[in-house]
Order: sequence, then C-alpha cells, then structure tokens
Amino acid sequence: MDNVTQPLFNLTTANAELLAQFATSPEIVELANANAQKYLELAQKTFGGPAAGEAYAELVRCLTENYSTFAREHAQSLMGIAAEGATGERS
Repeated sequence: MDNVTQPLFNLTTANAELLAQFATSPEIVELANANAQKYLELAQKTFGGPAAGEAYAELVRCLTENYSTFAREHAQSLMGIAAEGATGERS
C-alpha cells in the first residue's frame, strides 16, 4: 500500500456515507413524522385550535429539514476531511 492513510480515508468515507443514508432513510423520516404528529397533537391540546397546530407542524417540519441538512453536510465534511488526510493537503 503506497499511502498509509488510505485505510483511514476508506473508513471515514464509508462511515460518512452511512451517516448520510441513515439521516435520509425512510425509517428515520417516518420516525420524525410520527414524533411531529405526537407533538402536534400535544400542541393542539395545550394551545387549542388548528392555527396553533399548523404553526407547530411547520416548526417541526422545518426542524426535521434542518436536521437532515445538518446530517448531509456533516457527512460531506467528514468525507472532505478524509480526502485531505489521504492526500496530505492542509488548508
């Protein structure tokens, strides 16, 4: 093996891809939606009325979207760090 960092690069890349797949998997999306629904029901009971429920539904939807974006960007960042380490580049 020419590059002693190649195994670390391979591991980091594989783990970053798994993290991205996990964050966007149907199971995680379904779990987020189920939790959002429970939260919406609680908000409607607490604050009363569909207007509050719609606002909370939008909040939870945006929070879920933010989490997905974070997970994707984090995975990309890990792959970038691994690529820099494998090539010996530093910014």
